[in-house]
Amino acid sequence: MKRLFIIASFALMIISCKNDKLEIDSSSAQTFSETVDEISKGLPLLQQDKFKEALQIVFEYKTSQSMDNESRWLTVRTLLNGKTVDEVFDIAEQVALENKFTWNRNQVPLVNGIPKPNAVPTEEVVTEPTSNVQRFDFSLKQDDEGINISPFFYNAQGEEIQLTEPVTATIEVFNSGSIVYSFRSKIDPNSMDDLYRKNAIAIKYALLDASKIKTDRLDILIRVPNSERYLTNRKAVQIPMNLIGAVSTSDSLAVASSPAQVSKEAEMLKSLSNRFINNLTKKNYSGAFALTRSNEWSTFQKFSSMDEVKNLDQATISDAKVLDADEKVALVQVNANLKDESAKSYQLTLEKINNKWFIVNFK
Repeated sequence: MKRLFIIASFALMIISCKNDKLEIDSSSAQTFSETVDEISKGLPLLQQDKFKEALQIVFEYKTSQSMDNESRWLTVRTLLNGKTVDEVFDIAEQVALENKFTWNRNQVPLVNGIPKPNAVPTEEVVTEPTSNVQRFDFSLKQDDEGINISPFFYNAQGEEIQLTEPVTATIEVFNSGSIVYSFRSKIDPNSMDDLYRKNAIAIKYALLDASKIKTDRLDILIRVPNSERYLTNRKAVQIPMNLIGAVSTSDSLAVASSPAQVSKEAEMLKSLSNRFINNLTKKNYSGAFALTRSNEWSTFQKFSSMDEVKNLDQATISDAKVLDADEKVALVQVNANLKDESAKSYQLTLEKINNKWFIVNFK
């Protein structure tokens, strides 16, 4: 049995390596489509999506918008003739770098798709739930494919209520200080019958950045907009051991190179986190509160009375570093020396809301 497993593993490795060496044949539109399809089918699910994105990046940024689509794809075929999947990824990453947007082969697929050249960033508008929603909670259920999240909403009396209009939830998945996956999902108005329980948000294991999974525990942070601030809840879930560091052979080269992420904003993220902590050390609680967007701290009174806030009185910051970040979410660690001379590390989750960064979680 063991011998069969070794033989099967070796065969898969040969297939994967062979796939890495396949080249795009652009001698005709048909051979181009056939070889692209053959390369894509041999890739892991996540990399298939990234390969499609890479081709779209070449189409959007390496061809002229004044040309018709047929002429643009002819240009793409010419540029990519004889290229392997790794070479296509290299081209796409270089194009993204030159055009100042974040993209890499190891990043989860972009929620809003590839940004258009010369597009003017639009202010993000999220739908707010009705004002009588006072608390948000969710349950987790796992199967072989991933995690299903069922949302619940409550009024001030603690009674579960239904939404009257859609609401956009932000979901962030963390593991050992790294952002494994982040996305947004619309929660439709629900009824109180069994159909509501089918209104689940799905996190597929195949979409997680396996190279960042170091332990079998994931932290899931979900936020929904409310009339004044945000309703937030965070829960942990245990995942199968085989997902830890589950990097396939075809992914190995991609994982070896660290992604650029939002390095151009790293100093700003650290500065914002330091400013938040510094305000707390000086008891400028209103200044710190203004930098937040979270219903965990729904009122200034609740925020300023938290033990975590009071413990930072007269503390000093030793250093801060960005643990992980993408275009929408960042995780920053700030190390502080408390007034009792003990040292403590704080993790701050930041989110870009309407093109501006805010603190949304602090622990």
